[in-house]
Amino acid sequence: MSESHYSFAVGMRIYPQVLERVCKRMIRVILYSLPHALRGTIYTAGPVPELRVVRVASGHRNGQDLVWDVAGRSDYDVPGKVWEDYRDRPGHALEAMAWCVERQKSWTADDPEHDLRSARKQLEGKAGQDYHHMEPVLVAKTDLWDHLPPVSDYPKDSSGNPIWHESEYATVAVIKIDFLPRSIAAGDTSTKIIKELAHALGTQMLSLHARELALDKEKRFTAERQEVCNALAHELRNLASRIGFAYRAVNNEIAYLRESWEALIHQHFPEQPDRQRILQELIKVLTAIGRDYPDAELHAEISELIHFQERMTETCLLPSQNEMWFQYNIHPLWVLILSKIDLKPSSRNQVEDLLHALRKSFHIGTDETLRDNLPGLPDEVKKQWADLAYRQINGTSNGEITHYITLLKAIPVDLPRKQYSLNNFLSLKPLLEVMPEIEKVVNHRLAQLKNSS
Repeated sequence: MSESHYSFAVGMRIYPQVLERVCKRMIRVILYSLPHALRGTIYTAGPVPELRVVRVASGHRNGQDLVWDVAGRSDYDVPGKVWEDYRDRPGHALEAMAWCVERQKSWTADDPEHDLRSARKQLEGKAGQDYHHMEPVLVAKTDLWDHLPPVSDYPKDSSGNPIWHESEYATVAVIKIDFLPRSIAAGDTSTKIIKELAHALGTQMLSLHARELALDKEKRFTAERQEVCNALAHELRNLASRIGFAYRAVNNEIAYLRESWEALIHQHFPEQPDRQRILQELIKVLTAIGRDYPDAELHAEISELIHFQERMTETCLLPSQNEMWFQYNIHPLWVLILSKIDLKPSSRNQVEDLLHALRKSFHIGTDETLRDNLPGLPDEVKKQWADLAYRQINGTSNGEITHYITLLKAIPVDLPRKQYSLNNFLSLKPLLEVMPEIEKVVNHRLAQLKNSS
């Protein structure tokens, strides 16, 4: 109830522009219906305990036309007057506004020169022009509030007693209609028409209030729902990331099989380029360059390249992954470093030969000639080992883990961590078998959350 774009003088959630338009329409209806009515003004009152009264709209006749009054013509112009400023107080002039708001009854000034609540006009010598009728606009408390305010929250009358505490209604507005002199009397047809229109205005204001409350609740619900959706999506993405660990664990075991396969090839074909050995040679060359060329910028580039090459020695990637690592991280830095130094031709040729051999080493594991000539293994085991070692497990390769278990059991070579790897495959097998379904459900829920947002 604190946003500036709402008018809370009425204690209701109504946009000021909408409220002004409604009030002007009501004034227009009253003035057109009552030919002897001169001016119409509607004030809002609320909320408790402040009960600030603010003029919303005021218009008067100008011949056949209706002219809307500008600000500055009323004591109740924005920001209006709070209850303490206009209520009945000993020693102060009584105001009809206080009567309407507090007693929730109409006030008809049909004899303003002797009217107790026209004292101010009498002092100003304008009582003869102050024929008017004021009608409170009432709304049931139970319709206005979800929870009734405690009695202590209601404003106090001149005797210190809370107003409205025995009433079923709250005063949310007051209609004031000024008339031609001696053209109105308490209880006449004009006052009855105004009373009926006041009921209509109260109903319309309550409807607008309810609409704004509904829109606010919808906005809050939408925001809360979006927050829940975002939280669920975050948790589901975390779940997808965590369950992806199983794939990474299996692929690490496959990398071990790949590394063991390539080690077996190097054992029987030592003339083939060895990735580990080549990288170590390249690191030695870089270390020597760093000693010969103590340039700070060059030293940083050399350190970075050594880091990338050491990373490659620590892993046994797929040939395509090694090629990508070489193309993006190793080769460009070698080209950059060699362009900045005057390396003798023999050393430059050595580097180029090593880089060429490094790229060739990426593919020795998939060389069918080497595979077929590898001794000591059954052909079926060699073929399956060379095939499975250069794959990766993912959501579309469900069931392949069984092949790895079968392969490890069939390999006759005593690998250093063969049993450990076999146990890992056996442990991960149940999880990987349900992973595709888990991923399907998670992705489906994420899609639903995205669409619902």
